[in-house]
Amino acid sequence: MSIQLSVVVPVHNENENLRPLIEEIVAAVSGLGAYEIIYVDDGSSDDTLARLQALSAEFSVLRVLRHVKCCGQSTAVRTGVIAARGAVIATLDGDGQNDPANIPAMFKA
Repeated sequence: MSIQLSVVVPVHNENENLRPLIEEIVAAVSGLGAYEIIYVDDGSSDDTLARLQALSAEFSVLRVLRHVKCCGQSTAVRTGVIAARGAVIATLDGDGQNDPANIPAMFKA
């Protein structure tokens, strides 16, 4: 089955926001066909990476990429986009500023 949608989320020290945003993304896009969620940990110094790895065992659609050092949001987005396998790519901020509920309308357009 080919992936229709990739959701790319760059994060840096966002351990508290990970699960809620993943759950919001899953709720928003689960009816759109095959999808993946790509989180790019941009050199976090907290336990963001460990939490993402644990969440990837729970959410099979979650892929985790990592920058060893902080390279900035734009570079993290680029890393995720390059790795994406979906025909359509959506990007979100890791701190919840962008609402995943907007993805279905953009995807359909």
